[in-house]
Amino acid sequence: MDKELLLNLINKYLSNQATADEEKLLFEYYDTLQKNELKWDEFLLGDENIAKTDLYSKILLEIKTRESASKKIVFLRTRWFIAASIALFLITSSLLVFYLRYNNVYLLTKNSTQRVIKHTIAPGGNKALLTLSNGSKITLDDAVTGELAKQSGVTITKAANGKLVYTIENTPSNSTGLAQQAYNTIETPRGGQYQVNLPDGSKVWLNAGSSLRYPTNFTGNIRSVELAGEAYFEVAKNAKKPFKVVSNNQVVEVLGTHFNISSYIDDSSVKTTLLEGSVKVSSTKSDQSKLLKPGEQSNINYSDNSINVQTVDTEEVIAWKNGYFLFVDEDLKSIMNKLARWYNIDVEYTGNVDNLRFGGMVSRSRDLAQALKIIEQTGNVKTKIEGRRVTIMP
Repeated sequence: MDKELLLNLINKYLSNQATADEEKLLFEYYDTLQKNELKWDEFLLGDENIAKTDLYSKILLEIKTRESASKKIVFLRTRWFIAASIALFLITSSLLVFYLRYNNVYLLTKNSTQRVIKHTIAPGGNKALLTLSNGSKITLDDAVTGELAKQSGVTITKAANGKLVYTIENTPSNSTGLAQQAYNTIETPRGGQYQVNLPDGSKVWLNAGSSLRYPTNFTGNIRSVELAGEAYFEVAKNAKKPFKVVSNNQVVEVLGTHFNISSYIDDSSVKTTLLEGSVKVSSTKSDQSKLLKPGEQSNINYSDNSINVQTVDTEEVIAWKNGYFLFVDEDLKSIMNKLARWYNIDVEYTGNVDNLRFGGMVSRSRDLAQALKIIEQTGNVKTKIEGRRVTIMP
């Protein structure tokens, strides 16, 4: 488990803000530390190079390791003792890792004293392509900060933090609502993500391999956008202008709320998860519709277009938007689909993985090898990286 994320879990646990799934991850990780205690005497008394090497390897392994999320844990230690123990271990580990790196201590083997460099794949980042209403295209990751374009009385700016901001100019044409409607499309590639501030003040975070088509100015009685892929929305409240999101097989209608939509065509269904407010989810292939309450998720299956609603852990659903992957007893193919989009890789399987499920958490800023390590350590699975292809071997 990533060190930063684990410290965040500890803080949430101590302040009674951790979900049941997050508590389970924390407890299981603590048990892992207890079962793999560091041997301080080897570090202090043994051969210096081997001792440093062993200790460094154990620190890296223990920071990243956790046991399967589906494994039953009976845990009776007190809340403060657990958190304090993990925090103490992390602080000590951080100091030791700094010491080893400062003294140029690298991972060694018995037959070699050279540094080991493994091929890996870097994570995704803020990358997107903006297509203006006149057809011109702007690569946002290459564009400089500042004003990018003006169209139909709207100024488009790239902010210093990388997000795209639309600002409506106070012109006579805009105030009378007679300005010609213009549409923009922002697309994130595999390995990309981006945030957009729409002209009505709504905020949208696009995940990898996604696109959003929207007007540069919301005229008329409806604010409507089109989504492919996944996005998290924080819709500005406007009781006079409902906000609609059209995506694969569904339409979501809101007035002002926070929700996540995952509508990747290579998944089996489109999922809408509500965090705040209320939304109406309607199937475009049937007459069904559902009203969601906070903490609920609708699931429209692509095969029969039925709408099912269930209560979910919203922290798990929007983990991608907050900068990490959180898997709780999740299907292996679903996990690998998410990794494939973020790291821009192809995945193939050498055997049957239909019944394999895993749990774990890792920062999206880590490289692919570190993300795959969780899968290898929480189940009987091996992985191999060749170029941008990852092979899963059950």
